[in-house]
Amino acid sequence: MDKSLTLFLSLTKVSVGKADRLPYTPSEQEWKFLFRMANNHTIAGPLFAALDVLPAEQRPPRKVFVDWLATTEKIRHDSREANHNAAWASKKFLQAGFRNVILKGQGNALLYPDPLLRHPGDVDVWLEGSREKIINYVRKFFPKIRIQWVEMEFPVKKGCSIEVHTIPSFMSNPFDNRRLKHYFEQHAEEIFSNTPITTEDGEMRVPTTRVNMLFQLTHIYRHLFNEGIGLRQVMDYYYLLHCKDVAQHISETAEMVRHLHMERFCSALMYVLQEAFGLQEDRMILPPDEQEGRFLLSEILQAGNFGHADERNHIKESQWGNFWQMTLRNWRFISHYHREVLWNPWYRLTQFAWRKYKGYN
Repeated sequence: MDKSLTLFLSLTKVSVGKADRLPYTPSEQEWKFLFRMANNHTIAGPLFAALDVLPAEQRPPRKVFVDWLATTEKIRHDSREANHNAAWASKKFLQAGFRNVILKGQGNALLYPDPLLRHPGDVDVWLEGSREKIINYVRKFFPKIRIQWVEMEFPVKKGCSIEVHTIPSFMSNPFDNRRLKHYFEQHAEEIFSNTPITTEDGEMRVPTTRVNMLFQLTHIYRHLFNEGIGLRQVMDYYYLLHCKDVAQHISETAEMVRHLHMERFCSALMYVLQEAFGLQEDRMILPPDEQEGRFLLSEILQAGNFGHADERNHIKESQWGNFWQMTLRNWRFISHYHREVLWNPWYRLTQFAWRKYKGYN
């Protein structure tokens, strides 16, 4: 790993309180690089908070600081909007007869020392009920909206991006996916009856820590093959693993990880969490794997949030062009995660055939 990336990972450790200074004082160009990387990984907010911790001589030049401050204030504004939208969506779906939970996003933000510093994204809502019931409800308002197996957009409020989930996550391998689906069904009542969190914008439910530990791990795994993983997702998982009741669920989560054949990825992610945020071993689901972890960390640093910084991701003009581009892209993971790589094209073709059969867009 080159000097600049090592410096960036030193700053991420400062942001979570695992260090109070950088290994050396960065130059102006290095500060610009750190700011760019923070934006690429949508963790500019949490990393801005780290600047106050640094000794005076290690803080960024005024121009970089002012730009970073402006970005952080925009994140705070967007986070307030996202909090309001999440509570609003949860209430509206409940009024429509759907118990629901907010996945990731604003639920994760509540785990941060300053929730407003987490860069917000879409409002992802898992609704209780069958896939057909949920799809019929969405199509009642938006007959031509694009329907997918797991999620679909629900643009019912201007300026608010809502994604409705029929199930929290999936795996491409059909046998592993069946186990994961059964897990969510088994714990559905536990999740939908979880005590709601009260915010200044209203109430919303989030998954229990036990379910979140497996759900968010599979979610990160899924994004590795679809677009790419950014450090925001990894930071979310770091703060999740610092919930007070995590210890009692580690062995159960590790067992499910083995059932889903995700041991190699999980151990790699533990290494990444250790390198990027200083995660201690008693919070790890499985022991870290340095060799696999170095490969995964390299992919994460190169990809950025949802792969937007990865020059290897080239969107094609045609649907089939995108299909083959993603298939070839994922081939570099074949020696690491062959179960998902080999089954991923089958999953995407099956979903395409299902949409055509159902007449969905």
